[in-house]
Amino acid sequence: MFKKKSVNEIGMPAAPPKPALVMLRLSENSDDQLTLHQWEGGEWRQLALDDAFLSAFDPEFETATESEILPALNLPEGSKALLLLPGNWVWSGVEAIPKAARRQTNAIGYMVEEQLAEDVEDLHFVCSPRHGDICSIYAIAKDKMDILHSQLERLNWSLIAALPEYQLLDLLESDLSLWLEGEQAHIWQKSGQGLSIRREYLQPLLGSLLGEGDAPEENTSEEPEGKSLLLLGAGEGDGLIVAELESLFDDRLQSNQRPPEDIFLERYKPGILANLLSGDYQLSTGESNSVWWVKPAKVAAFCFAAQLLFFVGAGAFYHWQAEQAEEQARTMFTELFPNVRPSAQLRRQLNGFLKGAGNQGGTFTTHMQQLSEVWTEQRGKELKLQSLRFDGQRGEMVLQLKAQSLSDLDTFVSKLSSSGLRADLLGANELKKGVSGRVRVR
Repeated sequence: MFKKKSVNEIGMPAAPPKPALVMLRLSENSDDQLTLHQWEGGEWRQLALDDAFLSAFDPEFETATESEILPALNLPEGSKALLLLPGNWVWSGVEAIPKAARRQTNAIGYMVEEQLAEDVEDLHFVCSPRHGDICSIYAIAKDKMDILHSQLERLNWSLIAALPEYQLLDLLESDLSLWLEGEQAHIWQKSGQGLSIRREYLQPLLGSLLGEGDAPEENTSEEPEGKSLLLLGAGEGDGLIVAELESLFDDRLQSNQRPPEDIFLERYKPGILANLLSGDYQLSTGESNSVWWVKPAKVAAFCFAAQLLFFVGAGAFYHWQAEQAEEQARTMFTELFPNVRPSAQLRRQLNGFLKGAGNQGGTFTTHMQQLSEVWTEQRGKELKLQSLRFDGQRGEMVLQLKAQSLSDLDTFVSKLSSSGLRADLLGANELKKGVSGRVRVR
C-alpha cells in the first residue's frame, strides 16, 4: 500500500528524542470531558486530572463513584513539558500584519475579524511571523485560556509552551501535511495555517487540499511543480483515504510509518512554534525555573552593566570638571598676565613668574603683601575684587573693584597710596547697586 518514500528517507534527523522534553496532551473524550495523556514508550499513557481541573472547565462535572485509578503527572527533575491543546479549540489563519501591530492583540483580531465566527473581544490572539509581513494568526476563546492559565498556575506544571495539535505539523516543512490519528485528522498547510477535524469530515475535504482552483486534471502537466503531501499515522484501515490521496497527488504523496509524536519530539525547539501561553497568559514560573542559574546570571549581568555605566558616567563627569577647571585657570591667567600667552603647563609657567619676580626685587610679592594688608583693613566697606591683572614688565597691577559708593573706592585708593604704593583710580561706573572702578597700583 505504501510505495512512497518514508520520512526517514527524506532527511529526518536520526537523533533520539530529547529526554528533557515531555509531551502532554489535553483532549476531549466522547463525553466531552477533558483527559490528560503523556507520550511515553511509543504510546499515549493516560494520567489523572483532579476534580478541580475538570470542574473548572465543566461546572456540571460530577465525580464518578467508581473510576479507574490513574497515575498522576510526575515530570522528571529538570525537564520541561510541551502541552498540546485540542485543535478544534484554536482557529488559525494567515494575514499580513505590520510589525508595529503584532503585539497589539486587538489590532490583530480586527484584521482577521471577517474570518472569525466569534467576537474579537472574546478571543486571545497570538501572532507568529513567517516571512516579511505575513504571519500565522492563532485565536482561542479567552474563557478557556482564563481557566487553563489559572489551573496551570495552581498545579505549577513546568511548561515550555502550549499549542494546538495540528501546529506540530509545521515542524515537517512540507507543502501539505496530514496526520491521521484515531477519530481525528490534523491538517497543515505550509502557508501557515491548519485545523483539526473529525475523521468522518475528512474525505469531503481531500479534494480541497490541492488548493483553490488546482484541480488534479489541470495540473497533470505540472506535477513536479505541484504541491506535495506528507501523510502520517495511516494504518491498515485507511486504504480508501490513501488510495484517494494517491489519485490526487500521485508521486507527490509521501508517507511515514514512524510514530509522528517521536518525529515531533526530535524536531521541536523552543521558540520555533507559536506559544498560546503568551501575553496576559504567560505563566509566572517562566522558563528560568528549569535552569537555576539563569536568574542570578541576569542579575549579575545587570549589576555589571550598571556599575560599568556608573564608572563611565563618573569618568565623563570628572573629565568635564577638569576641563572646566583648566579653562577657568587659563581665563584667570590671561586676566593676570594679559601680555603673556598661557602655555600647556600653567603651573610651571607661574612658578617661573614667581621666581623671576623674586629675582627682580619681589615686585609682585610686595604688591600682594601690601594689598592684602589694606584689604584686611577695608573689610567693613564690603569691597569685592572682580579681577586682578599684573604686568611683570611694567611692574604694575590693575584691580577691578566693586564698592557700595565712590567714596569707598577713594578711601581704598588713599590707603594703598599711604602704604607706600602708587595707586590711581583710572575710572568708575555706576551700577544699579554700588559702583565699579579700576585701580592701578605701581
